[in-house]
Amino acid sequence: MYRIVLAHTGRHLLEWLRLLGGAWQLVVSTGYWMLAPVFRKTPLNGEAIAVQMVRVGLRSVPMVCIVNVFVGMILAVSMAGPMGDVGLLHQVAKIVAIAVTRQLAPMMTAIVMSGFVGAAMAAEIGTMTVSEEVLALDVSGINPVRFLVVPRMLAVVTMMPCLTVLANFTGMFGGYLVGTYLLGIGSARYLEINNSAASAVDMVRGLFKGMAFGVIITSVACYLGLGVTSGAEGVGKATTRSVVISILAIIAADLFFTTLFYYVMGA
Repeated sequence: MYRIVLAHTGRHLLEWLRLLGGAWQLVVSTGYWMLAPVFRKTPLNGEAIAVQMVRVGLRSVPMVCIVNVFVGMILAVSMAGPMGDVGLLHQVAKIVAIAVTRQLAPMMTAIVMSGFVGAAMAAEIGTMTVSEEVLALDVSGINPVRFLVVPRMLAVVTMMPCLTVLANFTGMFGGYLVGTYLLGIGSARYLEINNSAASAVDMVRGLFKGMAFGVIITSVACYLGLGVTSGAEGVGKATTRSVVISILAIIAADLFFTTLFYYVMGA
């Protein structure tokens, strides 16, 4: 029995390592083609980047706002009991501001994007791979990474910080609604505590995390999409795996960056 368990575990571990290695290679290749205009006469496709920015950014705004408003409200309600027990109910505003800007806004935005955008990328590129459109690009002398991945990577990495800023404000607004209308904290008092707790450094950390999460979402989705080999079934599996793997990678990366910031910056 233990041999079966070890074999199963080893097989999945090798599969994960292969995926991480392939995604990292795709990130390096994408970085090369992003810098290609500096060294070669291969300009970036500005129109394709703009189209992807609209798809990735503008169309994601309602979902990101709704999710983060509810996250801020849930956090405020959850902390009301413990803070009220020690007579510090007004500190709910501080907890919401710090938690949203440091952790929840970038992470929840990335999780939403992994399902909203990452799945769409994996399905779209997977369909192109199955229908041999990617092969046709390669045969025509057009690098698929430059043509397909670079516009998506630039769009996601550019829009993720913007969406994270929006998530910061909507998350804190959710906490404000609960704090003022449900917990009875005065509006002026709540805003004073919130604004003093939400530091620019925390927001910059969140923006950095957002960019890193954008790289993860795009690289995983595009790598799995380009690796589809078994028709419509393969496209479905790639889409599902893209969401699952992206969320796991986002949470792991958030832990890494949080630990790094704690030891480097002391908070």
